[in-house]
Amino acid sequence: MFDISDILSQNEINELLKNLIDGESTIEPELPVNTKKIRDYDFKAPKKLTKEQIKILSGIHESFARQLASYFSGILRIYSEISVVYIEEQHYFEYNNALPDTVLIGVIEASPIEGFLLVDIANSITYNLIERMLGGGDRESSFVPDREFTEIELSLMERIFRQIAVYVKDAWSDIVPVDASFKTIETNSRLIQSIAMDEIVVIVGMDVTIGNIKGTINFCIPCLNIEPLIDKMRQNKYTSKRLLDSSQEEIIKDSLTTNIKAAPLEMRAIFGETVLSLKDILNLQIGDVIKFDQDAASNVKINVNSGETWFYGIPGVKNNKKAIKISKDVKKKGSCGHGQ
Repeated sequence: MFDISDILSQNEINELLKNLIDGESTIEPELPVNTKKIRDYDFKAPKKLTKEQIKILSGIHESFARQLASYFSGILRIYSEISVVYIEEQHYFEYNNALPDTVLIGVIEASPIEGFLLVDIANSITYNLIERMLGGGDRESSFVPDREFTEIELSLMERIFRQIAVYVKDAWSDIVPVDASFKTIETNSRLIQSIAMDEIVVIVGMDVTIGNIKGTINFCIPCLNIEPLIDKMRQNKYTSKRLLDSSQEEIIKDSLTTNIKAAPLEMRAIFGETVLSLKDILNLQIGDVIKFDQDAASNVKINVNSGETWFYGIPGVKNNKKAIKISKDVKKKGSCGHGQ
């Protein structure tokens, strides 16, 4: 038994009664629609990675993205940003079919991951990198010429892919030892035979922004033996942190303090400053006197390393050597009587 008011509104009930009295056809009530999202699941190719494992992979590639963005900003002298936007599993042929016919793909060997890692860079980013490395400036939009890559362009991008291999090694080696090295560049995605077409791979998609230009960088990682590696990661950095006892923390703290205190710093005593024109400097002769902005009896500035004034002092002689006696500590706003 159910209440009709749970399905129909009051207006719909009134309209239904009116139609029945008038002999007209009945109205069809609007039943609530199930809005729950349903996702297809392929039982022939079950998902290999858990949410926790995907989270670990995301952390690895976020670290990689930060290093690569910093590298791009350094060599291109423009702000660059790279962020991980998705991680998903699919068949290799699905990834391969989605690639354009002409695209730069770096092939990286990362032992002990079985198979090769593929890194494809969108052509909009590739040509922007090449143009900037050759001295080009800002563009309002991406420039993608309709032609094959030249030998010079491939040589420049090989340098980029070699650096990517270094960052791959750094990102993975924080939690599991990986020896990554660049192997080759492929320009035709259809010719890559390093991964079987029906093999399950993990695709890590990254959004890249270089100035006004936007594009993507994608990692294609074979799933063949990645699960045991991720299990090692779970036992390492991300899920179990070894807590240091208080005595170990004190030893580390004392060691850091000792090393910092031993670091060399340059100290400079500034007796005065002045400004001369280029004409005056060219006319200087032996015996000329240069007048500074302070008198001989005033204290001199003592700057440490970066040029910031830390102390004021009085010039003098000690053991037949020129010396400065510190008269005021700027940092502590007080006086002290030790000599330098």
